[in-house]
Amino acid sequence: MSFTMAFIYDIRANLTMLVDLLNTSGDITDGGDELTTTAKLRGFAARHDFSGPLTATRSDVNETLDLRRRFAAALDASIDAETDDEVEAGTIAVVDEINLTLSDSGSVPQLVKHDHWDWHLHATGTRASLADRVAADVALVLIDLIRSGDLDRLGRCAAEDCRAYLADFSRNRSKRFCDTGSCATRTHVAAFRARHSDADSHN
Repeated sequence: MSFTMAFIYDIRANLTMLVDLLNTSGDITDGGDELTTTAKLRGFAARHDFSGPLTATRSDVNETLDLRRRFAAALDASIDAETDDEVEAGTIAVVDEINLTLSDSGSVPQLVKHDHWDWHLHATGTRASLADRVAADVALVLIDLIRSGDLDRLGRCAAEDCRAYLADFSRNRSKRFCDTGSCATRTHVAAFRARHSDADSHN
């Protein structure tokens, strides 16, 4: 029996890409910001199987950093929401960024098939800048999440010392820890030791 939510392969890939993008921030990584150079942006695009030429300019880097900042702020509003009104406001914040991104990237959605990928949607052509292609894919996957009521599958790691984002692919939305390190193991070990320490102190 599978306990993983069966997202369409391109949605899953783009959602993983979005989380990876958010987690490249210097506020999250130990080694500093991971998207500060054209080489790092090209490496990011290569890791996530972007089609077309993987050429990047300084402008692409700056636009991608701004994209990351904008969506991190909008998604934080959604992730931190507790009341129905806050959930709605958080969703609207994400929608506003999606619409701005689609407009700025000159998106013209097309069905495409290439390499090992079956038919899927591209919001921009391969001649678009690398920044626009990243931006369009971020917008597309968030559109899918909002329309299916799955925006809450984007969250933050539950470890006290971690701020990383996560994508929850579980059927019951039970994922609590990110995939950037060993947060789950560290948290469980700490809880185990705390329980035993507490027990020992009462003996």
